[in-house]
Amino acid sequence: MAAIIYSVIKEFFIEIHGHPVKARILSPINDDKSFTFQVNLHFRNTSEQEANIPASTFTSYANAERHLLGYLEAFQNTLDLGGDVAPGVNF
Repeated sequence: MAAIIYSVIKEFFIEIHGHPVKARILSPINDDKSFTFQVNLHFRNTSEQEANIPASTFTSYANAERHLLGYLEAFQNTLDLGGDVAPGVNF
């Protein structure tokens, strides 16, 4: 399988409950209609075993950014309600 090379379009650096969170929006260099985002930390509800790791591809930068900001808000809300950060997650 061929490697996919991504361009990082925008990076965000925020802190959520003392956890530094780096997020980025990327697009494959050979596909200008595909966007995705990554975060270096993921959140987990106290009732769930698996971390909530986003795995979505969007057809516009605006959609990717909106979903990323929604994800970061959900991250904040989850920690506010007693969730935690998944251990050992980074990029």
